[in-house]
Amino acid sequence: MLIDTTNEKIFTVSSITHHIQTIFKEDPLLNNITIIGEISNFKYHSSGHMYFVLKDDKSQIRCVMFRGNSFGLNFEPMDGMSVKAKGEIRVYEKRGEYQLYVSQMLEAGKGALFAAFEALKEKLKTEGLFSPEIKKTLPRIPHKIAVITSPTGAAIRDIISISLRRFPNLHIIVVPALVQGDGAAEQIADNIDFLNQVLPELDFIIIGRGGGSIEELWAFNEERLARAIYASRIPIISAVGHETDFTISDFVADLRAPTPSGAAEMAIPDKESLVKHLLLLQGKVNQFMGHNLELKKQKCQNLVESLKYQSPMNKILQHMQTVDDLYNRLKLNMKHILTINENIFTKYKEKIITLSPKSVLSRGYSICLKMPEREVVKNIRQIERDNQIEVIIQDGTISANVSGKEEIKNG
Repeated sequence: MLIDTTNEKIFTVSSITHHIQTIFKEDPLLNNITIIGEISNFKYHSSGHMYFVLKDDKSQIRCVMFRGNSFGLNFEPMDGMSVKAKGEIRVYEKRGEYQLYVSQMLEAGKGALFAAFEALKEKLKTEGLFSPEIKKTLPRIPHKIAVITSPTGAAIRDIISISLRRFPNLHIIVVPALVQGDGAAEQIADNIDFLNQVLPELDFIIIGRGGGSIEELWAFNEERLARAIYASRIPIISAVGHETDFTISDFVADLRAPTPSGAAEMAIPDKESLVKHLLLLQGKVNQFMGHNLELKKQKCQNLVESLKYQSPMNKILQHMQTVDDLYNRLKLNMKHILTINENIFTKYKEKIITLSPKSVLSRGYSICLKMPEREVVKNIRQIERDNQIEVIIQDGTISANVSGKEEIKNG
């Protein structure tokens, strides 16, 4: 819209921007143009649209590639990549900025910065600066740390806020430094060397900054800084950019954090959680000690009982009991033997009594003795006429003189 005031022509911002847009649309060169350049500050929006900058060593142009056009890509765009972008240049009237609306894009090779990044990465990897074996371990509960970053950036505010929220007793030393541009890498490296000399007791050092393009993060891709990190006796955490950003510092450092706030989350323990965990461990230790004490007590009681059982007095008592048992068994056996012998004796006694001469005499028999020898007369041939004999009967003896004898023939 044109506003006439006296002799001058005055335009509104929107009207002049629209006029410039018309000029762009009427220029055939700008309606179908292919531009080659290096991608920088690439952003992939959740809507599917891609926003980035194409640049060379002297200039840059903003670009947008809408979701419908990005479906045809056969590669994944990223910072440092050299591409050929085809489209039309228009004015984004809301901001008054011209930009390339990309309809097609082809990969043209890696950009100079990306190629330098890959070359240094390969060189340092070959030298062993990325080796996992040399990574230093961070303490579980740090007491004093240092942060090397811009004192005015969001990174330091995030680190301090999260660290003190998680562990209020932490001592944080902020070491100001440039984080982009000329001299930034040297300044960060010098600060690392300085802290190793004057504060070797530090638990670890965080170096980092917020996200940005590959140019803005380039200080963390320089060899001077990489070798300072490698030489540091104090563990180093690299917290540069966003989660998808990787720098040489990330590979050399003892720990890589995806973001500055992520460094605080990873390296600073949560005091409240630690206290709860310690209380839980204390309860488990007390439970274990109580259980172990009961086991030891029971074991001691078992040992006391075992010692009582194995004591000399107990053995003597056991032997005495054994003697008593043997004595009782002997008595029983002797009684049994006596009973058996007594029965045998009684039988023999009865038999002897039955077979004794006196018993025989009581049944009407007598015993004849030849006198004076008192020899028992068993057959007739022992006696002659006029021999003196004595006949024993049940209730006395009879003396007689043999007047004759008569032999009885068997058969």
